[in-house]
Amino acid sequence: MAAVEWNDDAMTLDDNEDSPALALWQERLTSYFDGQEGIEILRSRAQPNPPWPEEDNPMLGYLFARALEIHEEQGREAALLWIAVHAWFESALDTRAALIRDLGA
Repeated sequence: MAAVEWNDDAMTLDDNEDSPALALWQERLTSYFDGQEGIEILRSRAQPNPPWPEEDNPMLGYLFARALEIHEEQGREAALLWIAVHAWFESALDTRAALIRDLGA
């Protein structure tokens, strides 16, 4: 299994090598990253370069505001899970929309 490389100069998987979450997940994340060959350069890009959204992105604003509502209604874990899932989904949609625009479809 390849070792996961961390880059403190850019937004990567985690900017805290001493994170208990990283210790818990690192082995499984390494396998996950191994299945994503060819796109690792995207993960090392500094924000707000694509695929990271600008801070004033309206969808990002909505997702954040809705997560705050969910936090009040259902608690922190529900809000974090909701925003993570929806941000991941929106990123995929944004990437696909950019590809369609680039292809002129």
